[in-house]
Amino acid sequence: MPLFASTIYWHLPILLLVVSFVYSATRHDRWDRILKEAIGWIVRMTSFLGGLGLLLYVLSSQPKLWPYAVGLIAIGTVIYYAFTSNLLREKKVPQPTENPPQPK
Repeated sequence: MPLFASTIYWHLPILLLVVSFVYSATRHDRWDRILKEAIGWIVRMTSFLGGLGLLLYVLSSQPKLWPYAVGLIAIGTVIYYAFTSNLLREKKVPQPTENPPQPK
């Protein structure tokens, strides 16, 4: 059975367009901003869903790659949270002012 024989896949581009435009229209009032935001959302959702579909296709056709994929995802998750967490960020120390307030 071909991949696009089922009609469910034909609804995905329409759903991506509608969701992108509705979300963009709730955040902006001008059409130029709505279009710019919608195009950005379409690109991000298409690349995410396409990458996920490609990953699942490769892992279903090569079942021996599952342990490596899980390991890479775990390492990537640890690296992502290491860079985005507050544990490794430098603490900002407030600089003293030249004329500190006098007690009353």
